[in-house]
Amino acid sequence: MALGLLVAIAACVEAHAQGGPANFTVTDVNVDVSAADAVQARELGIQEARRKAAAMLVERMVPAEDRARIPAADEARLQSMVRAVEFVRERSAPGRYIATLNVVFAPGPVKAWLGEGGVRTAETVTRPALVIPLWKGPAGVEPLDDRNAWREAWRTLDTAGSAVPVTVIRGDQLDQNAVSAEQAYVGDVSALARLTDRYRTPVIVVAIVEGDKEAGPLTVGGLRYDAQTGARSEIAKETVPGATQLPDAARKIHARLDEQWRGMATVRRDSQDSLDVIVPIRALGDWVQMRQRLGAVPAVKNVVVRTLEADRADLRLEYFGTPEDLQRILAQAGLTLDREADTWRLQVR
Repeated sequence: MALGLLVAIAACVEAHAQGGPANFTVTDVNVDVSAADAVQARELGIQEARRKAAAMLVERMVPAEDRARIPAADEARLQSMVRAVEFVRERSAPGRYIATLNVVFAPGPVKAWLGEGGVRTAETVTRPALVIPLWKGPAGVEPLDDRNAWREAWRTLDTAGSAVPVTVIRGDQLDQNAVSAEQAYVGDVSALARLTDRYRTPVIVVAIVEGDKEAGPLTVGGLRYDAQTGARSEIAKETVPGATQLPDAARKIHARLDEQWRGMATVRRDSQDSLDVIVPIRALGDWVQMRQRLGAVPAVKNVVVRTLEADRADLRLEYFGTPEDLQRILAQAGLTLDREADTWRLQVR
């Protein structure tokens, strides 16, 4: 029975690890353009969106020290690199165009453009997060739909070009049916997991402010829950003087989340290799954890289960980068990859 379950889970690993194409889509590009008339403004807005999206894509794919080497791209080249423009929201007024667009790039032309500068590209796979801003005051935890300075700090935070774009919980009746403010505050994993189906985000961040709304100081902290791996981690607490500093506190929390994810999500696709590894299995839970964590590592292109027994699995990992890169990235995912003689061993830390 247990071995049958292992075989079923192995199929899930292989299917998940094969994944989809590299992320060449830039979402939530905001434009506000004026021109002689609405038609002209719309056309200029689309051009502006292409330019902004190309700059955001460069930030995502190219190390900061190499960006100056990339040749300038004129409008004709930008058009040749863009596969599609998706209109999320748009509003026209006389001589003005305001919109939010998604820009989908074609991988081949983009790589050719960046290659002309002789730069090594690194794709950062985005990992969207749902943020639940909570305020705990003297009377307890405020409701999910409470409108306060902390929610507003997250609502107005621009995360479109980051590795961790965030959505703020609506706090409507559907959300309240799934999880209470108190359950979110204590980090009730089963309750938080109910939100992942609605928002389609693999990560939930419960961002908590504690203190009196009318008088400081305030304590800011919270927790991060990964629905894919089941990992739950604390966000270190900090003290701020008062509510006016909350936007800066939200930016700092997000910056740390972004930096942590970039360490694991930045993939250099200019080299790839494969590695045969042994995974010791003491219980079914070991293998479940292993497949969850491997599935969350963008550098792992594919996982082939060669043999699967009650006490071990023999895998072939197809990955981007070098063995040293793979060891570093797996360590950030809570996995240890060690070599003993000619044998590589992969274990959950």
